[in-house]
Amino acid sequence: MKAVKTHVGRCDTCGEPAAYAQLLAGGRSFRFCEQHAPLLVKKQAEAAASSNKK
Repeated sequence: MKAVKTHVGRCDTCGEPAAYAQLLAGGRSFRFCEQHAPLLVKKQAEAAASSNKK
């Protein structure tokens, strides 16, 4: 599983603009807004974003 910050798409739960995307094997993905993103997804996305800025 890979988690990234995004601004593309809508939250799968409520339809708000997506802030995070969880990318799974086989091209599957789930999108979450700030409110509905699981803590693990948020942490992994923040870590990925900070490692890309270095």
